[in-house]
Amino acid sequence: MNVGEAIVTRRSVRDYQEKPVPDDVLVDILETAKWAPSPVNSQPWRFIVIRDREILTRVMAHAKYGSHLSEVPMAIAVIATDVETFHWFNEIEENKYAAAVVATSIMLAAWEKGVGTGWVSVDRKEINDILDVPREYTVVAVIAMGYPVRVEPHSDADRRPLDMMVFSGKYGERFPRIDEEWVEEHMKK
Repeated sequence: MNVGEAIVTRRSVRDYQEKPVPDDVLVDILETAKWAPSPVNSQPWRFIVIRDREILTRVMAHAKYGSHLSEVPMAIAVIATDVETFHWFNEIEENKYAAAVVATSIMLAAWEKGVGTGWVSVDRKEINDILDVPREYTVVAVIAMGYPVRVEPHSDADRRPLDMMVFSGKYGERFPRIDEEWVEEHMKK
């Protein structure tokens, strides 16, 4: 599977098999994801692998629309740490954006391995406390993870047309070269 296929076919998984994700598969996923880009290669992220059922239940209790995930086999908390060399990046929250990028990389690397994921929106303060994350750091994402029971393919109706998203020079100025038929034809390859 190439990157384009992973991006286009990846789905948020809500139903997981009881089968655990083996450590070697998890390490491969994290080894791949750690190469995500970050400001000045600062890599302002840490990961907490959560497999303990009691902790998972407590975390998922603070998830918005995530009660169905209380039986997820595992989750990864992605934490934004400080950019130590350029404090200005922290002031403008670049560390949090970088952590979101690595979270996406985890999800794509997992998908390539046949492991499903789902971004779980959580009460960050509560999750920081549950996971003993230092106060100066932030849990940016909790990613539910496991082998999917089933995978529902995307339909074209799942995404807005590209011409609604791409502008030229300024917001609202239509990008002249967007041809939806060309995009559709070439994305299927």
